[in-house]
Amino acid sequence: MSSAKPLFVVFEGIDGSGKSTLCKSTTLALGERGIPATSFTEPTHWETGQFLRKFLRGEIELDREEQIEAFLADREESLRKNVLPSLRSGKNVLLDRYLYSTAAYQSGSDFSPEDIVRKNLERNFPLPDVLFFLDLKPALALERLSVRKETAERFETLQQLERIYDSYRRILPPDTIWIDAEKKPEVLVEECLEILIRKT
Repeated sequence: MSSAKPLFVVFEGIDGSGKSTLCKSTTLALGERGIPATSFTEPTHWETGQFLRKFLRGEIELDREEQIEAFLADREESLRKNVLPSLRSGKNVLLDRYLYSTAAYQSGSDFSPEDIVRKNLERNFPLPDVLFFLDLKPALALERLSVRKETAERFETLQQLERIYDSYRRILPPDTIWIDAEKKPEVLVEECLEILIRKT
Protein backbone atom coordinates (compact mmCIF):
# COMPACT_ATOMS: atom_id res chain seq x y z
CA MET A 1 0.00 0.00 0.00
CA SER A 2 2.70 2.46 -1.00
CA SER A 3 0.57 4.27 -3.55
CA ALA A 4 0.80 8.07 -3.59
CA LYS A 5 -2.98 8.26 -3.37
CA PRO A 6 -4.40 6.99 -0.09
CA LEU A 7 -7.60 4.95 -0.14
CA PHE A 8 -11.03 6.00 1.07
CA VAL A 9 -12.53 2.76 2.41
CA VAL A 10 -16.11 2.36 3.66
CA PHE A 11 -17.59 -0.46 5.77
CA GLU A 12 -21.36 -0.99 5.55
CA GLY A 13 -23.77 -3.51 7.03
CA ILE A 14 -26.86 -3.84 9.16
CA ASP A 15 -26.63 -3.45 12.94
CA GLY A 16 -24.97 -6.49 14.50
CA SER A 17 -22.95 -7.39 11.39
CA GLY A 18 -19.65 -6.50 13.09
CA LYS A 19 -18.62 -3.70 10.75
CA SER A 20 -17.53 -1.29 13.52
CA THR A 21 -15.20 -3.90 15.02
CA LEU A 22 -13.86 -4.87 11.60
CA CYS A 23 -13.25 -1.23 10.63
CA LYS A 24 -11.22 -0.59 13.81
CA SER A 25 -9.35 -3.91 13.67
CA THR A 26 -8.38 -3.46 10.02
CA THR A 27 -7.14 0.08 10.75
CA LEU A 28 -4.95 -1.27 13.58
CA ALA A 29 -3.66 -4.11 11.39
CA LEU A 30 -2.66 -1.64 8.65
CA GLY A 31 -0.82 0.48 11.23
CA GLU A 32 1.05 -2.58 12.50
CA ARG A 33 2.31 -3.11 8.95
CA GLY A 34 3.56 0.48 8.77
CA ILE A 35 0.71 1.58 6.50
CA PRO A 36 -0.71 4.96 7.58
CA ALA A 37 -4.40 4.56 8.34
CA THR A 38 -7.09 6.15 10.49
CA SER A 39 -10.72 5.28 11.11
CA PHE A 40 -13.85 7.35 11.72
CA THR A 41 -17.53 6.62 12.17
CA GLU A 42 -20.81 8.19 11.08
CA PRO A 43 -22.72 9.70 12.75
CA THR A 44 -19.71 11.75 13.82
CA HIS A 45 -18.80 12.86 17.33
CA TRP A 46 -19.29 16.48 16.28
CA GLU A 47 -22.40 18.44 17.28
CA THR A 48 -24.26 17.33 14.13
CA GLY A 49 -23.55 13.69 14.98
CA GLN A 50 -24.57 14.05 18.63
CA PHE A 51 -27.92 15.40 17.46
CA LEU A 52 -28.39 12.30 15.29
CA ARG A 53 -27.42 9.96 18.12
CA LYS A 54 -30.22 11.48 20.23
CA PHE A 55 -32.64 10.60 17.45
CA LEU A 56 -31.24 7.05 17.14
CA ARG A 57 -31.66 6.52 20.89
CA GLY A 58 -35.29 7.68 20.63
CA GLU A 59 -34.72 10.86 22.67
CA ILE A 60 -36.03 13.16 19.92
CA GLU A 61 -38.36 12.68 16.94
CA LEU A 62 -37.61 13.75 13.38
CA ASP A 63 -39.76 13.26 10.29
CA ARG A 64 -38.21 11.45 7.34
CA GLU A 65 -37.04 14.59 5.54
CA GLU A 66 -35.53 16.03 8.74
CA GLN A 67 -33.69 12.75 9.33
CA ILE A 68 -32.18 12.76 5.84
CA GLU A 69 -31.18 16.43 6.08
CA ALA A 70 -29.58 15.83 9.49
CA PHE A 71 -27.53 12.93 8.09
CA LEU A 72 -26.45 15.02 5.09
CA ALA A 73 -25.36 17.87 7.37
CA ASP A 74 -23.37 15.47 9.55
CA ARG A 75 -21.77 13.88 6.47
CA GLU A 76 -20.56 17.31 5.35
CA GLU A 77 -18.87 17.70 8.75
CA SER A 78 -17.49 14.15 8.54
CA LEU A 79 -15.87 14.86 5.19
CA ARG A 80 -14.70 18.39 6.02
CA LYS A 81 -13.23 17.70 9.46
CA ASN A 82 -12.30 14.00 9.37
CA VAL A 83 -12.09 12.25 6.01
CA LEU A 84 -10.67 14.78 3.55
CA PRO A 85 -7.96 16.26 5.83
CA SER A 86 -6.75 12.73 6.66
CA LEU A 87 -6.62 11.73 2.99
CA ARG A 88 -4.75 14.94 2.17
CA SER A 89 -2.21 14.12 4.90
CA GLY A 90 -1.51 10.78 3.18
CA LYS A 91 -3.46 8.49 5.50
CA ASN A 92 -5.79 5.77 4.26
CA VAL A 93 -9.23 6.47 5.73
CA LEU A 94 -11.50 3.64 6.91
CA LEU A 95 -15.04 4.85 7.59
CA ASP A 96 -17.71 2.98 9.56
CA ARG A 97 -20.97 3.84 7.70
CA TYR A 98 -21.46 6.33 4.87
CA LEU A 99 -24.16 7.43 2.44
CA TYR A 100 -25.35 3.85 1.79
CA SER A 101 -26.37 3.55 5.45
CA THR A 102 -28.51 6.68 5.23
CA ALA A 103 -30.15 5.39 2.06
CA ALA A 104 -30.87 1.96 3.57
CA TYR A 105 -31.98 3.11 7.03
CA GLN A 106 -33.85 6.35 6.29
CA SER A 107 -35.78 5.12 3.25
CA GLY A 108 -39.52 4.53 3.39
CA SER A 109 -42.71 5.01 1.41
CA ASP A 110 -41.94 8.72 0.89
CA PHE A 111 -38.22 8.40 0.02
CA SER A 112 -36.79 5.38 -1.79
CA PRO A 113 -33.21 4.25 -1.08
CA GLU A 114 -32.35 5.38 -4.63
CA ASP A 115 -33.77 8.88 -3.91
CA ILE A 116 -31.54 9.21 -0.85
CA VAL A 117 -28.41 8.06 -2.72
CA ARG A 118 -29.22 10.72 -5.33
CA LYS A 119 -29.55 13.41 -2.61
CA ASN A 120 -26.07 12.49 -1.37
CA LEU A 121 -24.54 12.54 -4.85
CA GLU A 122 -26.09 15.96 -5.51
CA ARG A 123 -23.90 17.25 -2.64
CA ASN A 124 -20.83 15.97 -4.52
CA PHE A 125 -19.88 13.64 -1.69
CA PRO A 126 -16.95 11.50 -2.91
CA LEU A 127 -17.54 7.81 -3.59
CA PRO A 128 -15.30 5.36 -1.72
CA ASP A 129 -12.38 3.68 -3.46
CA VAL A 130 -13.28 0.44 -1.67
CA LEU A 131 -16.71 -0.47 -0.29
CA PHE A 132 -17.10 -3.49 2.00
CA PHE A 133 -20.56 -4.83 2.86
CA LEU A 134 -20.72 -7.23 5.80
CA ASP A 135 -23.39 -9.69 4.76
CA LEU A 136 -25.38 -11.14 7.66
CA LYS A 137 -28.93 -12.51 7.83
CA PRO A 138 -31.16 -10.08 9.78
CA ALA A 139 -32.34 -12.81 12.22
CA LEU A 140 -28.74 -13.62 13.16
CA ALA A 141 -27.89 -9.92 13.47
CA LEU A 142 -30.79 -9.47 15.89
CA GLU A 143 -29.58 -12.44 17.96
CA ARG A 144 -26.15 -10.84 18.25
CA LEU A 145 -27.67 -7.48 19.21
CA SER A 146 -29.84 -8.95 21.94
CA VAL A 147 -26.79 -10.57 23.54
CA ARG A 148 -24.67 -7.44 23.22
CA LYS A 149 -26.76 -4.81 24.96
CA GLU A 150 -29.80 -4.27 27.11
CA THR A 151 -31.54 -1.46 25.22
CA ALA A 152 -32.32 -1.63 21.52
CA GLU A 153 -31.89 1.37 19.25
CA ARG A 154 -34.66 2.59 16.99
CA PHE A 155 -33.87 0.30 14.04
CA GLU A 156 -33.09 -2.89 15.96
CA THR A 157 -36.16 -5.03 15.25
CA LEU A 158 -36.32 -7.96 12.85
CA GLN A 159 -38.82 -6.20 10.58
CA GLN A 160 -36.65 -3.08 10.40
CA LEU A 161 -33.43 -5.02 9.83
CA GLU A 162 -35.04 -7.01 6.99
CA ARG A 163 -36.25 -3.79 5.35
CA ILE A 164 -32.79 -2.22 5.71
CA TYR A 165 -31.04 -5.32 4.35
CA ASP A 166 -33.33 -5.32 1.29
CA SER A 167 -32.66 -1.60 0.76
CA TYR A 168 -28.92 -2.20 0.86
CA ARG A 169 -29.26 -4.88 -1.82
CA ARG A 170 -31.01 -2.37 -4.07
CA ILE A 171 -28.42 0.40 -3.83
CA LEU A 172 -24.98 -1.14 -3.30
CA PRO A 173 -22.87 -0.56 -6.42
CA PRO A 174 -21.71 -3.52 -8.54
CA ASP A 175 -18.10 -3.23 -7.33
CA THR A 176 -19.09 -3.64 -3.66
CA ILE A 177 -17.02 -6.32 -1.91
CA TRP A 178 -19.41 -8.64 -0.05
CA ILE A 179 -17.94 -10.11 3.12
CA ASP A 180 -19.39 -13.15 4.90
CA ALA A 181 -20.02 -11.68 8.37
CA GLU A 182 -20.50 -15.14 9.91
CA LYS A 183 -16.75 -15.79 9.68
CA LYS A 184 -14.49 -15.23 12.70
CA PRO A 185 -13.40 -11.59 13.20
CA GLU A 186 -9.69 -12.37 12.75
CA VAL A 187 -10.41 -14.12 9.43
CA LEU A 188 -12.33 -11.07 8.22
CA VAL A 189 -9.46 -8.74 9.13
CA GLU A 190 -7.05 -10.86 7.07
CA GLU A 191 -9.47 -10.86 4.12
CA CYS A 192 -9.86 -7.08 4.20
CA LEU A 193 -6.10 -6.53 4.62
CA GLU A 194 -5.33 -8.72 1.63
CA ILE A 195 -7.85 -6.83 -0.52
CA LEU A 196 -6.63 -3.38 0.56
CA ILE A 197 -2.95 -4.19 0.05
CA ARG A 198 -3.79 -5.53 -3.42
CA LYS A 199 -5.74 -2.37 -4.30
CA THR A 200 -2.65 -0.17 -4.29
